[in-house]
Amino acid sequence: MSSAIVRWGGLAGVVAGVMFVLAVILILIAPPQRAFSSFSDYLIEIILIVAFAGTLITIAGLHALQSGRYGRLGAAGSLIAFIGYALIIMVTAATMLTGGEALHNVRLVGGLAVLIGSILLGAMTLRAQLLPWWCGVLLIIGFPLGDVLDEIVARGSEAIVFGILWGLVGYALLSLRGTVAVQPSRVDRTVENH
Repeated sequence: MSSAIVRWGGLAGVVAGVMFVLAVILILIAPPQRAFSSFSDYLIEIILIVAFAGTLITIAGLHALQSGRYGRLGAAGSLIAFIGYALIIMVTAATMLTGGEALHNVRLVGGLAVLIGSILLGAMTLRAQLLPWWCGVLLIIGFPLGDVLDEIVARGSEAIVFGILWGLVGYALLSLRGTVAVQPSRVDRTVENH
């Protein structure tokens, strides 16, 4: 485990959480239009790009912490979620550059990757038992819950859920500093036993 990557992942998670909440506040103050027509429309997209970039760093921190403990499914979950969020960043940037919705099908693929990857990552986080149990649960339910709330409650609900999810996961990663020793991988333990 690289403690620097875990620490950066924790900081990035907290920053991502704050950025998601800031985006919601701006959405409530100045709801974005279909076609970008104001400074606030662009500002919201920039804040979301920063939030999603922080999410990518947090996923890398989660992987650095747990890679020796959560196996191939955890690694696959990290990779799939990372790719999904990267696609969403790309779509968000394209939307901002074109001034309106762009690459809708790519956004759907990114969303599906985030869903599958987050569920795998959350389940394997529960299995690894290096973080509090609620981190795994938040990873599993965060994306579907945010999507449902965005549809039935109000636009921006998903960003609130993401802010809570990534802010708390970032906090959990930061709170490990100095309390978790380097975890030997299963390969290391197998070699020691022989």
